[in-house]
Amino acid sequence: MSEAVGTPFPTVLKLAGSYGFSWPGYQLAAEGTAIAENRLREALHEVHAKGRILDRDSSLVLFGSFARHEFLEGSDYDWALLVDGVVNSRHTQHTRSIAGALAKAQLIPPGTTGTFGGPLFSHDLVHCIGGGADSNANLTRRMLMFHESRCFELSLIGDVSYVWRNVVSNIMERYFEEDVHFSAKGKRRVPRFLLNDIARYWRTICVDYAAKYREQDGKKWAIRNAKLRFSRKLLYAAGLAFCLSCELHPPVSNYPDLFGIQEGTEAGPFIESAINFARLPPLEFLTKFVDAFVTDADKRKRVCKKIFGAYSNWLLLLGNQEARKSLEELKPKDTLGNAYFEKVREGGKEFASGLKDLFFNRDHDKDQIAELSLDYVGF
Repeated sequence: MSEAVGTPFPTVLKLAGSYGFSWPGYQLAAEGTAIAENRLREALHEVHAKGRILDRDSSLVLFGSFARHEFLEGSDYDWALLVDGVVNSRHTQHTRSIAGALAKAQLIPPGTTGTFGGPLFSHDLVHCIGGGADSNANLTRRMLMFHESRCFELSLIGDVSYVWRNVVSNIMERYFEEDVHFSAKGKRRVPRFLLNDIARYWRTICVDYAAKYREQDGKKWAIRNAKLRFSRKLLYAAGLAFCLSCELHPPVSNYPDLFGIQEGTEAGPFIESAINFARLPPLEFLTKFVDAFVTDADKRKRVCKKIFGAYSNWLLLLGNQEARKSLEELKPKDTLGNAYFEKVREGGKEFASGLKDLFFNRDHDKDQIAELSLDYVGF
């Protein structure tokens, strides 16, 4: 498979081509995202003609499949008006304008939980980490700012991506600067504070899956179960990979004052590295991680086939409207014999097997990734 110009998955497609694999799910997802973006941009431009969409202290941020570049027909659009400034009554007006524009683009709105689809204030994201003030919703928003968020820029309103950059930078500054175990120049360069929160978020998703099953009387349980096996697990794997990469290849800063990080700050390069991670789709970062740190050629090929091949098949399944409808309507008692859920189950096992190979080497040979995983994920 040749590398497409401007593709969000260049490393994924490069590996596919080098091994002779066919992973068409990524091209399908990239094309679906591009179409949805064009519809969104056109709708927002139409609203802009009637007045300014954003102030300089706010930015339209996309989450979920939009941010992962995996938007397919039937995907909902998770978004928020990220505000990093003083209180302003216009924020409500801008939020309504954006919601109206997105509705006009005929994109499916966010879920009913209220996590997305409105204003998102930087104060809670930065200052409420852990403790009683850190709600499930706040944890979710903060983790997704790091794992799968993307500033949606509109040329007509100027560059407002600095809002996103500043918020992510301050979140990461807290994780690295306040981590009492972290040592930028020593032997403890895996950020435990951040890694523990990533693990907490993954476990929270799993617990909330059970809670939603009860609250919604099993409605759409199969599609949520499938996402737990693939896209949600991907976030955890990519976040874990980033944390381990801080030890495997400690970053060196060329721009010590970037985003307000002061020269001489030991954690500065790691914070910059975290911002760069946040810019990439999690799948692309995980591919780069595999390509860089799995040194055994046979194992790298095996891991790539399991992880990225299975994920490509998942995207193809999700892009099949008959399959998506079946999974959204499937009742637990009808699971056995459902061909689409069986594909989810088998693909999920393959995906998980690849991740186990990657992080917990089962070949019993010396592997630095596995050693770090046991040290920091195990006991």
